[in-house]
Amino acid sequence: MKATYVVNSVLYISLLWISVILVGAWSPNNYARRLTPLAHIDKSTTNGINDKMVKAAITAIHLSNTPLSGDNVEDDWRDFRAQLVRSEKDDKNANKKQKEKQKLQDDDDDDVHWAYDSGDFVERGSVVLSVPSSNPFLDDVDSLNSICYRKSIVLVLDVNSKFIQGIVLNRPTAIGVKEGIDGMQFVQPGHGEVFENEIGLGAHRWKIWFGGEVGGPYSDYPQVMCLHSVKTDIAKSVSDVVIPGIFVTSFDGAQKIVQSGDADPSYFWLFCGICGWETSTFYREMHEEGLWHIVSADSGTILEELNMLRCEEEEENAAAENCDIDSDPRNAGLHTWEMLMDKIGLSDEAHDSSDEFGDLMLHEWATGALSFAFADERRGVIAETITQVGLDDDGSFLDLANYDPAYDMARQNESRISSMVGTMIRGSSAKRSPYLLSDQDFHKSVILILRDQDDHAEGVILNHVTTSKISFDLEDGNGSVGLNLRYGGPTLSYADEEGNHIVPTFYLHSNDALRDAGIGLPIGSSGLYKLTKTQVVKCLKSGLASPDDFFVIQGFSVWKKQNDNSGVADDIENGFFEIVPRDRIECVWHILSKQKLLSPDSLDDNMLLSRQAWTVAAPDLSHDDEGELFVFGSDKDTTSLADEAARRWVNVNLLVD
Repeated sequence: MKATYVVNSVLYISLLWISVILVGAWSPNNYARRLTPLAHIDKSTTNGINDKMVKAAITAIHLSNTPLSGDNVEDDWRDFRAQLVRSEKDDKNANKKQKEKQKLQDDDDDDVHWAYDSGDFVERGSVVLSVPSSNPFLDDVDSLNSICYRKSIVLVLDVNSKFIQGIVLNRPTAIGVKEGIDGMQFVQPGHGEVFENEIGLGAHRWKIWFGGEVGGPYSDYPQVMCLHSVKTDIAKSVSDVVIPGIFVTSFDGAQKIVQSGDADPSYFWLFCGICGWETSTFYREMHEEGLWHIVSADSGTILEELNMLRCEEEEENAAAENCDIDSDPRNAGLHTWEMLMDKIGLSDEAHDSSDEFGDLMLHEWATGALSFAFADERRGVIAETITQVGLDDDGSFLDLANYDPAYDMARQNESRISSMVGTMIRGSSAKRSPYLLSDQDFHKSVILILRDQDDHAEGVILNHVTTSKISFDLEDGNGSVGLNLRYGGPTLSYADEEGNHIVPTFYLHSNDALRDAGIGLPIGSSGLYKLTKTQVVKCLKSGLASPDDFFVIQGFSVWKKQNDNSGVADDIENGFFEIVPRDRIECVWHILSKQKLLSPDSLDDNMLLSRQAWTVAAPDLSHDDEGELFVFGSDKDTTSLADEAARRWVNVNLLVD
C-alpha cells in the first residue's frame, strides 16, 4: 500500500489535495472544491476492493422529508408546472403550444415525458446537473481534486434549510453484489460469482451504481439503497416515494419484492453512497459561479436515463451493438449528462465543455474506481476488463493497484537498505501514473531523502521552483542576493515541544569547491550537502559560490512507519517510486539548477527541465514497451495526460496568486 504523506498524523493520500498554510516567504495556493465531498476515496482503494472481498455494512437511508402520499402517486402535481413551463417556451408558436398542451393533459399517454430547468427551486425529486466552471482556473481545481463529481447527475432525496442530500445517478460500476454467509458482499469483475445470487433466485444481476463518496463502495460502512418503479402492494409497503413513479427501498426491501415474484433484480438500481451540500453553499455556487442547474423531470425521463446506463448483454460485441456507451462504467455517464442537458436547452453549453482535460481525467477516474479496466488500451482499441490480474490462487481478490510500474525495483539490492538518507528517488514510471488523479506534485518528481528514523522518513522534492525568492543581506555595502525558493512537499511546518509551528528551510549544494572547503554536512553518500543560512551568506559574500549553486527549499514529504509499513522503502517496493542510481545524481542536479523563477513565461521550460531530470534519473530497468495506454474513448495517452495534470497542478498551486 502506498505510504501516506502526513501533517501531524493527518493522512495525505485522499483524492483531494490537502495543503497546509505556510507562514513565511511563500505558500502554495490553498484551494478546495466549492462542493466539498463529505468523505474521500483512499487512493489505495480506487483500483480495487481491498481485503479480497468487502463485506458491506448495509445501512438504510431514512429520508427526513415527509413522503408523498395519496391513493394514486401518479397524480404528479409537477405535471401542471411542467405544462406552464412548456407553454411559456411555445408562446411564439400557438399551434405547437396547443399540441403540447393537449399531450400533457392526456393522462393515458405514457410516452409523454418532460424535463425543464426549474431555476433555483430544489425539492425532493429534483435533478441537479453539475456543470464545469466557466473559469478555466477553477475548472482545473475541480479536475485535479474532486473529479468524481464532474458532469454528475444528482437525484435529490432530502432538502432542508441546512443541507441537501442526494445520489449520483450516472456512475454505473462493474462492482457486483452477492449474498454471502454474513450478508451482502461486494465483489470485483472477473470473478465467477460476481453476479451470482445465492439465495435461490437464480443468476440475476445485482450491480452497484456509485451514488457518492459518503458511504460509498470504498468506505468502511457502505450505504446501499435501491431505486425502482415497482408499484405492487408489497413494493409500496417497503418503499418510500421519491417522486411519483420512482421509489427508494433498502437492499433487504428489494429482495423481499423479488422473493414475492413481483420483480427480478433487473428492476432495481442499487446505489452505494450519497453526496451532499450545505444549502447555503449550494445556492452560492449556483448563483455566483453557475456550477449547478436544477432540473424538474418526470419519472419516465429519469427511468429512461437510468436504463441507458444499464446493459444486460454479456458478450462484448453484443454490448457494443445493443447498449449505450454509458453502460460502460469508463464513460462515467457523460452521454446521459449530455442528453439531459440537451433536454433543458443547454446542448451548446454541453458541447462546448466536451473533450476537455477534465473529461479525460473523469474517464481515467472511472476506469480505475468504477470499472477496474486496467488492461492495455491501444489506439482505437477498447480494452477488455481485467479478469484474472490480482487474483490469489483460491480465486479471491487482492488489491488491484496494478499501475504496471517498475515493480522489479524490489529485486534491486538498493530497495532495502539500513538507512535511506542520501537516497534520491523519482516518481513512478508507470504507464498509468499513480499520481494522475491526486498528489500530482509527485508525478515525475525527483526527491532527496534527508532523514530516516524509526517512526518516519522525510524527503524534499527538488524539481518544483516557486514564484518566490528568499533574500540574503550580504552586509558591508554588498547589497542583497535573492535565491529561488523551491517547493519541497505538502508538509510545510512542524510543531515544536511548545506547540509552535516551525517552517524549516533547507539549504543544499553540490559544489566541489564548497565540499573541499568543508562547508556543509554530507547527505549520506549522495554527493549533496546541507548547510545553514549563515554559511550560504558567507559563501555568497566571499564569492566562493554563486546563487545558482544553492537549492533553497521549503516544505517536505513525510512517510510514516508503522506496523508492517516501512515507509518510503515500501513505496519503492510497490512501484510508487524508483531509486535513482548514485552516479546520476550530479547530472540530475545540474539539469534542475537551470530552472528559472516560476512565471507564466518560464512554466513550460521549467516543466521540460523537470521531465529531463526525471528521465536522466531512470534506473536500469526493463519495461514493457509494447505500446502506450490511452484514455477511454480518446486518442490521449495516459502518460501525456499525467504530464498535463502535473503542469496544471503547478499552475494552480505554485503559479497563480
